[in-house]
Amino acid sequence: MDISRVIIFTHDVDRLSDFYESAFGLRAIGETHSGWTELDAGSCSLAFHSFREELESRDGWVKIVFGTRNVRDEKVRLENLGVQMSDVVEFDGIELCDGQDPDGNWFQISSRGLTV
Repeated sequence: MDISRVIIFTHDVDRLSDFYESAFGLRAIGETHSGWTELDAGSCSLAFHSFREELESRDGWVKIVFGTRNVRDEKVRLENLGVQMSDVVEFDGIELCDGQDPDGNWFQISSRGLTV
């Protein structure tokens, strides 16, 4: 699997996306709004996801997303390697599944932008 995007959780999506657009010349892709903005960073994208303080928990400040056409098969493969994985979630035709590396860093496998 290739890295398809890196998600940075933030209290101010607009501030971070403006910074990366002006500092590094990255350009917005897809639909953008104050809760989500994704920037083209070449071989992957850099995304900013809003995080509200009142939420009980979050997945960390950064999540690496690996793209795959078959999230369910990759989930099984990773579990067979001993990786703890969440249930597969599906919305708007996208499948997602989260896991953690040995240090507790969150990652995601996702079919977003790929044909399932």
